This record gives sequence, structure tokens and C-alpha cells, in this order.
Amino acid sequence: MKTTIYTLPEYWACALIYGDATGLSDAEHEQLNEWLLDYKPGYCIDVSEGPNFRHRHDATDAGVLACDCLIYTFTKE
Repeated sequence: MKTTIYTLPEYWACALIYGDATGLSDAEHEQLNEWLLDYKPGYCIDVSEGPNFRHRHDATDAGVLACDCLIYTFTKE
């Protein structure tokens, strides 16, 4: 199984793990969708426990500013 690791906003966790984006604002939801379309990461299978504040992360190009981030592990079937 091939996995890929990304550093992404902590507030994306519910959307990436459970597919529940109801807690995101419209702008945050747009940024998440843009990132998903660009990266096509597959399924989130793991996430780190403690957040770290990052100025740059893997969602910076989608317009996400500095924020608390987690390390997410994805796999494609």
C-alpha cells in the first residue's frame, strides 16, 4: 500500500476523516475543495494527535493562511 503524508489545517480533520464539512465556513470549504481537486489524495487513514502552528503547509497554495496543522496520511486504492 502506497501512502502519502501531508501537513494540513487542523480544522479540516472532520471533513478529511469523516467527510463532514459542516463546521467549515464557505471560504474554508472552497479552499478544501480546491486542495482536494489539485492533490486528489485518496482516503485519509491516519492523523497526528497534536497540532503544530505552521506558517507554510501543504494547503498554502489553496489560499489557507498560517494555522494549527496536523499530519495526515492518505492512501489510494
